[in-house]
Amino acid sequence: MKWNRFIWQYLLGTIGVVWLIISYTPYNDFVANCIRGVGIALVIVGVIGRLYATMFIGGMKNEGADGNSFIDYGAYSLCRNPLYLFSFIGFLGILALKAQLILIILGGILFLWIYRMTILGEENFLSQRFGEKYQQFLQNTSRFFPSFAHFSCPEKIEVRPKFFHKELRRALNWFIGVVAILVIEVLHNYEILPNFYMMY
Repeated sequence: MKWNRFIWQYLLGTIGVVWLIISYTPYNDFVANCIRGVGIALVIVGVIGRLYATMFIGGMKNEGADGNSFIDYGAYSLCRNPLYLFSFIGFLGILALKAQLILIILGGILFLWIYRMTILGEENFLSQRFGEKYQQFLQNTSRFFPSFAHFSCPEKIEVRPKFFHKELRRALNWFIGVVAILVIEVLHNYEILPNFYMMY
């Protein structure tokens, strides 16, 4: 059976929305708002990072700029999966808006588990397609956590505006999500929404 991360994303996303509505943080306002502030910063980093990575790979994920290669420069010389890395950072930021540390930890673990399966599948596909050259890339470039040891970037790159604009629209969705969660937290604070569970 082929791994499909979207099924898990929708399932866990639905559970997350329910949890968002019925739970609240037990921390005082100062501590909770500090955690939320860090969360907003992480979302900003995640969005900027995704835009940076998309600039290099948008529309060229499995074929490269020439239709017969893979992207191994720019963001992709730092790590093999910068889009997933910055999605992870942004996702932790979204979770932090609830100011519940257990949610951040569990959510982070689930994200890494789900995307690990996706990454392994993609690496297997690219290894079969590009052979020894991709194997060398696997050896020299970290899978997830960035390293500047082999950073390289050509003077000119091909950018496909259609895909960059698509990522800009996704960036807007991230910030809409931030606003929506903060509004829900205000409603919890004034007990307009029920606080069935207080979770650290």
